[in-house]
Amino acid sequence: MDRMNRKIILASASPRRKEIMEKLGFAFKIIVSGCEEITDETEPGKVVVQLATVKAKDVAENHADICDIVIGADTVVAHKGCIMGKPKGADEAFDMIKSYAGDVHKVYTGVCVAVPYKDEADKTKIIESAKKFEKAAGSFYGVENLNTAEYLSGITDKPENNKKSGMITISYSVYTDVHVVPMDDEEIKKYATSGEPLDKAGAYAIQGGFAPYISSINGDYYNVVGLPACSVYALLKNL
Repeated sequence: MDRMNRKIILASASPRRKEIMEKLGFAFKIIVSGCEEITDETEPGKVVVQLATVKAKDVAENHADICDIVIGADTVVAHKGCIMGKPKGADEAFDMIKSYAGDVHKVYTGVCVAVPYKDEADKTKIIESAKKFEKAAGSFYGVENLNTAEYLSGITDKPENNKKSGMITISYSVYTDVHVVPMDDEEIKKYATSGEPLDKAGAYAIQGGFAPYISSINGDYYNVVGLPACSVYALLKNL
């Protein structure tokens, strides 16, 4: 992470992602993407990758400089083929939780790391780092939908330089199976009306008041919170 004195930008307003990044030990700043989040994908893993990429590229192209690494992320809950977004109110939160109480659902987080490069030598080093991550990604980090792509960006090394630079994006998704115990309507209502579910994908926080109802998970815990810590660290440490 010291090559070219790169700095990290987290393209997210989520306090939970901020806390996870702090745990990873990297210095970073937050710049939130203002772009419209639109996807033409339908599979949860591909949806989150596309949205994470949109956020990362927007911040990289409009708010970063040639030495910055930008991280975009997006999280959804999926159950029985349906993507559960953030509930609009307590009634919708109740319905979401009731649908997977006593069942297993999946939480998907998409990650996109956007890295501008100055020249071909720099580009080659970034791609080599991406390949190193790819070798271990599936077996150790539960990574799916991994893609490394090259784009022309609007970033320049000098304000007077109108030549567009290149950018490499490394994007992927991770999912975690979450087992929820059976809940009666009073338990669901109490949690749904607590206020906590309203800004959470899937209407709950695993690290919050919903913890007593989760019997087990299969996969990265921090992925459910909002950012797969293990894979993000593995990728960033080599860039």
